[in-house]
Amino acid sequence: MVKLKPGDKITCRVKDSSIVSGYAEFDEEKTFEIIATDEYGYFVYVPEYLYVKNATRITKYNIKALDVSKRFIECFCIYIHESSISKVHSILDGMSCSKCHEFFHQAAPNQDDGSMICWSCRSYPYR
Repeated sequence: MVKLKPGDKITCRVKDSSIVSGYAEFDEEKTFEIIATDEYGYFVYVPEYLYVKNATRITKYNIKALDVSKRFIECFCIYIHESSISKVHSILDGMSCSKCHEFFHQAAPNQDDGSMICWSCRSYPYR
């Protein structure tokens, strides 16, 4: 499977208010936005109108540990593995700044480690 990035949208299968494997029986399919990644899986945004068991509220205390944008404070997220994705809904073409997490359409890596730092963060590092 293609390595997904924050901002990409995926479809997961839901049964009894829990996200299940992409191969399991399900009640409905829901689309979620990826808000953070790590080497094993993805943190996806859970909208307020959708109840998912084991969803975690993003607070100002755990936002750094999750490496999530500040706009998701007081929202819910859930961690899923690649096997929970039934299909990829849309993939954004671009990158997020590794400092401010703002997404830039059609941006390319400009750092040695493959990340991208936007012009604003490079020009004003204390913003």
